[in-house]
Amino acid sequence: MRKPQRDLVFRLTAVLLAGALLAGSLTGCASNQGVPAQSSQVGTEQLQPGESANLTPEQYEAAYQAEPAANRVIHIGYNGGLCQAPIAIAQEKGFFKAEGLNTELTRAEDTRDAIVGRKIDTSAGMVAGWLKPITSGVDLVFTVGLHTGCASAIALADSPINSFADAKGKVVAINGGIGGIYHNIAYRLIAHDGYVPGDFTWKDFPAEQALQVLQKGEASIAVLADQLAEKWVQEGLVKRIRSTTLDEDFKNETCCVLGISGDFIRENPVTAEKITRAIYKASLWVEENKEETAQILLDNKHISGSVDYAVDLLKLYNYNVTNDGTEKSIYDSIDEYKALGVIDQNLDAETFKKQVWHRFELEDLKN
Repeated sequence: MRKPQRDLVFRLTAVLLAGALLAGSLTGCASNQGVPAQSSQVGTEQLQPGESANLTPEQYEAAYQAEPAANRVIHIGYNGGLCQAPIAIAQEKGFFKAEGLNTELTRAEDTRDAIVGRKIDTSAGMVAGWLKPITSGVDLVFTVGLHTGCASAIALADSPINSFADAKGKVVAINGGIGGIYHNIAYRLIAHDGYVPGDFTWKDFPAEQALQVLQKGEASIAVLADQLAEKWVQEGLVKRIRSTTLDEDFKNETCCVLGISGDFIRENPVTAEKITRAIYKASLWVEENKEETAQILLDNKHISGSVDYAVDLLKLYNYNVTNDGTEKSIYDSIDEYKALGVIDQNLDAETFKKQVWHRFELEDLKN
């Protein structure tokens, strides 16, 4: 049994036991008159990994109310990107409220640092950006995937560069720093094409300068977020030569996941499940209502720009991802980043996979 579930059981047992003791103090020997054993104790064998389906609604609610987070505002990090659309939709459409949660969106450009600094309890981020810091001690747990997609490798539309093969020995521009999200994504792209990092020269540039960098000949390829790349593709200025959004070997991978502070999920396992469920429901809603999603995000100033462009971006991604798909995406990324040296090659990958991924069973919510 995983740690958050053990905490849930222990907390629930304590709540129910306290209730039984209180009842005994009020009614004397009445506590011996046919009270079922399970009403004062829930055995650990009743909970399966990642779920609490065997708890009655009353038991589940009692466990939730006993948690610290049940009595305070839960701070959900949001950075204004369409990748995090389900977070804003969960707030605006009442998915958090339906779970009985008191939540507040907290603006955080670097959500990982905000979680570490305890400014927020949870947020969504890219697997490519979060895995390495977790190996270095950042206490973060993934609980659900949000969507596929995210990044493209682009070259000038009139460039002779049509693949990484054409750019071997040349400069690839990334943003977010060496060892950052798009550098890591680029490493996986070239690895899938049979190359190693030493086959290219890597230079870091601000994302908004990527087009200028290509036009000046300072790089042959740039790897960056679709939120910026798609605009230049639509304008006919660049072409995609590789994509985690559209290419067969990546298009079904979960790119963005919900990350919850390790301390939070250990202290509040039921609350964590409720947050996860709300985000999952919101993601499914986004997938079926992309035009309305874009309008809600713009109306509430969660994003800027035009509705049409926001819808175009939302349509690039699949927000209906499965637990199995997310789990495979995380595990594949760990294995590939270990092989590439992005994360410590001495890392026990199987142990790390169990540490970083806490699976709640959610598929029945689609029905």
